[in-house]
Amino acid sequence: MIRSRRFWIGFAISVLFLFLFVYFFYKEDPGKVADAFKSANYIYIIPAIALYFIAVWFRTLRWRFLLAPLGSFTVRRLFSVVVVGYMANNLLPARLGELVRAYYVREREGVSASASLATIVLERIYDGLALLLFIAVAAVFLPMSGVSGLGSASDAPWVLRLLPAVLLTVIFVAAIALLTVVALFPRAGMAVARWLARLIPQRVRPNVQKLIELFFQGLSALRSPQRQLGVLILSLPVWLFEGGMYLTIALSFGLTGVLSWPALVLSVIFLVTATANLALSLPSSPGGVGPFELLAASSLVLVGVSKDIAGSYALALHVVLLVPVTLLGLFYWWRGNISLARIAGGGQVETQAADRGGGRA
Repeated sequence: MIRSRRFWIGFAISVLFLFLFVYFFYKEDPGKVADAFKSANYIYIIPAIALYFIAVWFRTLRWRFLLAPLGSFTVRRLFSVVVVGYMANNLLPARLGELVRAYYVREREGVSASASLATIVLERIYDGLALLLFIAVAAVFLPMSGVSGLGSASDAPWVLRLLPAVLLTVIFVAAIALLTVVALFPRAGMAVARWLARLIPQRVRPNVQKLIELFFQGLSALRSPQRQLGVLILSLPVWLFEGGMYLTIALSFGLTGVLSWPALVLSVIFLVTATANLALSLPSSPGGVGPFELLAASSLVLVGVSKDIAGSYALALHVVLLVPVTLLGLFYWWRGNISLARIAGGGQVETQAADRGGGRA
């Protein structure tokens, strides 16, 4: 892992973003930063953690909904798998936790790792759509608040303010449309896959084709418009509860006093939730350390929050996001008694299972 180019690219990006974060938010007056941490009311961390795990529960419910065509699963059993995946994302680079979650659910539930990975890809696309909706709400209401930190943005027509979110939404919708076509016409998709498979060595070609077939099976949820709508609806409480966690930490640092207008507070929380989580899509070190802090703090400075409070809030918020779920994930991992080497060797086991036609997939 450490020898891989992806690891070092992510590490370099994290170092760069952390340097920019420290330079812009902690350079001027470290004493103010210390005062911001001292004056925070940390009792709010308890309900913040509770709200976050409610969001994780809704994530699990949504994943169960996506996995339904592959078998019958309980939310209770899938919850631990989701938490283990987040733990792995926080400890491993390049979001390898998604692969860990796919292989872990295969170990626990017997579902194909390739098929479950397809459902995780769908999760990420619908997450992006929900976050872009948050940005659209913020783009409409923030300039209306008259915040001086927005500069000339408040004078721009609302169409121009929404343009970045609209362009990104088109990309996400196009991705869903493409995957839907693949789900509706799997034979055509496999024909294209077989044609592309000619570019890889003959000895591994059959195994790759079998994994692609299992991946296409994981897209079966897209064959039903009602199921797609259900996934989108279930994505909203995921991010509303996680946004509630961001808001609770904001109460801890007194941000609601700085942002006195209620609609402004909610718009800022929507903006921070969206930008900070979209930053996690960048290649970076485990947990998205660096991009998360810089984007979250910069979003607050944009609306007039002081640098010391914005930087302290972003840092504390990320710690609360990472530590509890990582500890719980390590507990589930230990209790499940599944070694990392066994998970890492999942590709070989998956191929063998496909050869035998075993598993729920």
